[in-house]
Amino acid sequence: MMQPSWRNDGEPLGREVPRGESWQTLRKGGTSGIYVVVIGLSWWVKAQHDERDVDAWTLVDDLSWVIQELKRNTGSPVSVPQKRVRGADADVSARKG
Repeated sequence: MMQPSWRNDGEPLGREVPRGESWQTLRKGGTSGIYVVVIGLSWWVKAQHDERDVDAWTLVDDLSWVIQELKRNTGSPVSVPQKRVRGADADVSARKG
């Protein structure tokens, strides 16, 4: 899911954050995370050449707002899942332990 359900209630994306919202659905770690969204938007903007595609820049503005909200909410407890050990990594971990 790219957005919390309360943001999908209409056009444009909602910015009235419900009380107690933790943004947990967007707090995803890993090697990609928000990077994929930023790269996708940058390609869209670059593809416009000299045109200003209002939709692309509206989404850039929205992404900026979301990042600010995530940053502002970092004081709330966030559960970060531990990485799972897999295959060859498990053998190395067993030898180290």
